[in-house]
Amino acid sequence: MSLFILIAAWWFGGIQISDRQFTMLESLIEENQQLVKIEENLFQIIEGEEIKSWLGIGTGIGYGGELNIALKLDNKGTVQQASILSIKDTSSYVNKVIENGLVNKILGETSRKQIQADGISGATLSSNGILQGVNEAAEPVRQQLFNYQLKEQTSPLDTVGFLDLLAVVMFFLAVFISRSGSIHKVKIQWTLMIASLGIFGFYSASLISSSTMGILISGSWRSGLGNYTAFVLLVLSLGYILLFNKNLYCQMLCPMGITQQCLSKLTNSKTISLKHKAFQWFPRFLLLATLACGLYFRNPSAFSYEPFGIMFGMVGSLYLFILTLLVLITSLLVHRPWCKTLCPITAMTDYIVFLKDWYKQATKPNKKKKRMATGNKQPAAAQSISVKIEEA
Repeated sequence: MSLFILIAAWWFGGIQISDRQFTMLESLIEENQQLVKIEENLFQIIEGEEIKSWLGIGTGIGYGGELNIALKLDNKGTVQQASILSIKDTSSYVNKVIENGLVNKILGETSRKQIQADGISGATLSSNGILQGVNEAAEPVRQQLFNYQLKEQTSPLDTVGFLDLLAVVMFFLAVFISRSGSIHKVKIQWTLMIASLGIFGFYSASLISSSTMGILISGSWRSGLGNYTAFVLLVLSLGYILLFNKNLYCQMLCPMGITQQCLSKLTNSKTISLKHKAFQWFPRFLLLATLACGLYFRNPSAFSYEPFGIMFGMVGSLYLFILTLLVLITSLLVHRPWCKTLCPITAMTDYIVFLKDWYKQATKPNKKKKRMATGNKQPAAAQSISVKIEEA
C-alpha cells in the first residue's frame, strides 16, 4: 500500500508540473505581451511585432538537487527580473536567501559577463545553486545578443568532495567498532560519536532526514546535489540494514541522536519503552505522508519536519524552534526522546525490516511444498518394510 501511494504521488505530480511551470513563466510578462518559444530554454517576449525582452531558463544544483531559474533580460542583456521556478532545498534556507535579497542583487547586472553576487551565510549551497541557475539562464540570451558563450560544462559529480569520502570512512569505522571485541570499545565508540557530532552536525549539518529519503526515491540525486554527504550515509545505512538488520547510523553517527545521548548522560535520564502502538504507527504515517507530498510537488525538502536546521544551523521556522527546545529539554529526563517518537529513520528501518520479513514469508510456502513432495517419495525397500509392519 505504501509503495502504491508513493508511485501514485510521483505519477500525478508529473502530470501537473509542466503546466505549473508554464503558468509561472506567463506571470513574468505583461497583459499585452506574448511569450514565443525560440529554443528549449529561450523565449522572446513580444509586444505587437517588436521584441521587448528575452526570457532564459537555467538550472543549478542546490543542497536538495536541481533547481530552475527564469531570467528576464532586455535587448541590451541587462537583467530585469529573476524568478525561482522550482527548488528542492529546505524552505527555511530558501527563505533566508530571499529575505537577504540575493535575487535583488542581480537585477541590473549585464549578461555580457558572468553574473556574480555574494552568497548568503548559512545558506551557501542554496545561494550558489541559484547563481549557477541564473548564469545558465543568461547563456542562451547571451548567445543570441552577443554571439558568444561563457558557461563551462559541469558534471553532477563536481560537487562530490572530501566530506563525502570522510562519510564513507567513518561509516566503515562504525562497522569495525560494532564488531570489535576490544576492552576499549566504549571509549572508541564515544570518540567516533563526538567526531560525527562535530563534522556531520555543527560543521556541515549533513544529517539523514525525510528529505534525504525523498531525494533517493525520486531520483533527483542523478542530476547532482549541492552536498552528497547525507545521501552517502543514507545509502550505506540502507545497505547495512538490508544485510544485517542493524542501524549503525542511529547508533554511532547521527548528530541528533548523539546530542540527546550527551544530555542524557548529564542527568542519567531514564530509558523508557513506549509500548503503545500509536508511538510506532504515527511516525510511519507521518513519514509516508511527507514522502508522498515531496514526490507530488517534486520538492522533498519542502515537507521535512525534523528540527535539524535549528539545532545545527539556527535556520528554521518557529514551530521547529519550539520542537527543538522540547527535544533538548526532554532529553534531560528521557533517553533519546526524538528517536523513540518522531524520528523518520526509525520508521524507515522498520519498513526495510518488514519488507525483508515479508519476502521471507512469501518464499517459505514454496520451500515447504518442495520438502513435502520429496518427503513422500520413499525407497522401495522402505515401502515394503512399512507394508510388513502394517500386516503384522
